[in-house]
Amino acid sequence: MPKSNAQRALVVGAGIAGLATAWWLERAGWDVLVVEKAPAFRAGGYMIDFFGPGHEVARRMGLLPALEARRAPISSVTSVDSRGRRRAEISTEAYEAVADGVISLLRGDLADVVRDDVRSPIRCGVTVSVIDDGRVTFSDGSVGDFDLVVGADGVHSRVRELLFGPSFVRYLGHHVAAFSFRDPSLSARIGYRYQMLTVPHRMIGCYAVRDGAMAALLLYRSSSQALPADPAAALRERFGDLGWVAPSLLSVVPDDIYYDEVSQVDLPVWHRGKVVLVGDACGAVSLFAGHGASLAMTGAFVLAEELAAGTDGAFERYQARMKLVVSRTQDFGRKFIGWMAPSSRLRISLRDMAFRLSGRPVVRNLIRGSVMPDVDGVLLRQRAS
Repeated sequence: MPKSNAQRALVVGAGIAGLATAWWLERAGWDVLVVEKAPAFRAGGYMIDFFGPGHEVARRMGLLPALEARRAPISSVTSVDSRGRRRAEISTEAYEAVADGVISLLRGDLADVVRDDVRSPIRCGVTVSVIDDGRVTFSDGSVGDFDLVVGADGVHSRVRELLFGPSFVRYLGHHVAAFSFRDPSLSARIGYRYQMLTVPHRMIGCYAVRDGAMAALLLYRSSSQALPADPAAALRERFGDLGWVAPSLLSVVPDDIYYDEVSQVDLPVWHRGKVVLVGDACGAVSLFAGHGASLAMTGAFVLAEELAAGTDGAFERYQARMKLVVSRTQDFGRKFIGWMAPSSRLRISLRDMAFRLSGRPVVRNLIRGSVMPDVDGVLLRQRAS
């Protein structure tokens, strides 16, 4: 039931940013409605390393025990050749020394944990068609009036397009696909290691999840930003000549595969009237940068905190706190392309060498500077814990 005399908020998008925003707003006394374009909640996705300021936000939300329960028991990140032989490896212990408090889990598992703690109604299969400040017309023809509209609908945000137009997306020259499937034999063969085969401009990664399930990530360079009509066929064309587990993965590509361009969103202003953007809708940092889930959680927290401090100027204060960190992380992501998608065999060899030497403190410090943006102390200056 709607809260009497409560301000009404609409959150567009039931991903991590949208769900976290709903969580914080409803606990601040808002009457929240969440709408999601997809017909059902989207689980799965690719593996993420969740740490940094978002980890602290999750702690304040009381969600760390549930996230720990979803942790993927990955023991190492291993680079392999086309026959599956180990080229180089960085252990979990070495990686955790670089990324303090990291929890590796599927992106969908993080969203699922937040969703389980959201009390507000979530309407799937619905998005927005028209936004006239706080008056919103939905894709099903219904109309609602809101005191706050939050666009948390990702890189291809409909809310952002309605407010500012179709531009502001910076393509980073790659396409990415991720999917999960069940194969107990392959799961046992791969084990709880993130294994990846890298050739110039192409990468395949896979890892066992749990109960005989597998998750896969495929990344490749493309001069065209346009997405293919048949993603499975495009992946077979791009990766069909590779060995290792490529034939097995390409034979089980599901119809509901996650497939998208790798892009960033560079938007000068994140709000207009009663409408504000959060997460990838205003500041996508890309797969290369990582930290997207962490920044989504943090953005939701900062927005709610500034609204609680006073609605006048809240959007400006929220953007002022987030924009610098987003810009730094985006810059880091563009530099990290050479690590995640090396353009030559020499670059692949140099990355693998860093993996082999990762146990040494001096190399760990170099990796920390190379793979982590400097965001400490910028965001979580909460007025009172």
